[in-house]
Amino acid sequence: MRIAICDDNMILHKELKRCLEKYAVMRKIDMVYDDYTSGVELLSGNLEYDIIFMDYEMDGINGVETAKKLRSRKVKTTIIFLSSFEHVVFEAFKVNAYRYLLKPVEMESLTEALDSYLAEIEDDDQYIYISTDDGNMRIFADDIIYAEASNKYCFIRTVDGDIMYKNTLSEFETHVPADKFFRCHRSFLVGFGHIESHTAADILFDNQEKAQISKLKLTPFRKAFADYMKRYNYRR
Repeated sequence: MRIAICDDNMILHKELKRCLEKYAVMRKIDMVYDDYTSGVELLSGNLEYDIIFMDYEMDGINGVETAKKLRSRKVKTTIIFLSSFEHVVFEAFKVNAYRYLLKPVEMESLTEALDSYLAEIEDDDQYIYISTDDGNMRIFADDIIYAEASNKYCFIRTVDGDIMYKNTLSEFETHVPADKFFRCHRSFLVGFGHIESHTAADILFDNQEKAQISKLKLTPFRKAFADYMKRYNYRR
């Protein structure tokens, strides 16, 4: 699990990291941490985090303004706000914060928040987790337009950008929800939610790119796509 701590108080960084390390041992999970002392510094970073612990009051732009900028960039990471003041909770949830924790952070409240988060993602097939050169990455399944085989790797096109996954397309296929994706060709795995139209030869996506359909896959593709549209009430 990739964690970012954004707070201008380094004592808080140490205390929170100590609690997180204790939690990681208790739940037998791996955690890596990045430290930021301002919203500006965080916004210039990688931003590929599972959770960002965000201080509400910081020099420069505060935590809520930082979170607004993250959301405007379509960053879907989970945000947990930290503050010494209870009244900021209402501001925190305006930017879809997952939790609000009162400083100093107590182990009991941190454990409850993280247990709840882990329970939700275990039951939730909306996200796909893969390993990349930058560490573990979480991808929102509905953001994937298609994946294409590229030698021994595969290229993943998403609405937010491109990802080179250093494993085969067949291996990547095991990570995606079967009712939302279809292997229409040996070189293409397509996301039903981004299909604009299709012919007997190819698929047109909503970004105007195309993928081939093999003849043997055409009939099962049409059935699977029709089932998807019925299940999710799509209209084309």
